[in-house]
Amino acid sequence: MQQGKQNPFEEQFGQEEQDQQPAAKSEDIRKWHEKVLSYKHLVRRWTAYFWGINKAFLYSYEDLEQTIWYILMVGLKEFDGRGDEEQFLNWYIRNKVVSIMMYGKKPPKCTHLPFTPIRFDYVSPDELAELNELFYSDGEDD
Repeated sequence: MQQGKQNPFEEQFGQEEQDQQPAAKSEDIRKWHEKVLSYKHLVRRWTAYFWGINKAFLYSYEDLEQTIWYILMVGLKEFDGRGDEEQFLNWYIRNKVVSIMMYGKKPPKCTHLPFTPIRFDYVSPDELAELNELFYSDGEDD
């Protein structure tokens, strides 16, 4: 990576302070992991629910679950402290997955490397050219 350039993850979620001590940083990471994993029940519930009603359109249960974990983490970053965090995440996950499945939207904050749990067989012909460009290009802009 070239020096002075931020990677896409840092651009999207903000770069951590560079002078933070390694021990403090690892403690922050540990707390973040614990917080994310504390919502495992939401991920399991929504994955099972959406798999049950949409499995014919999806690559796999694991792809759907991974997408929902990603949405959960973005939702945790988006939560502003007002109201109940779990209720917000419940609403956030539901609405974002519905947007992806029903309206063909990209996952939230997913601009550099978009992904989808939806099988290509079920992508509309109108979106096919765009998806082919995203998933089968060599990454160079023409």
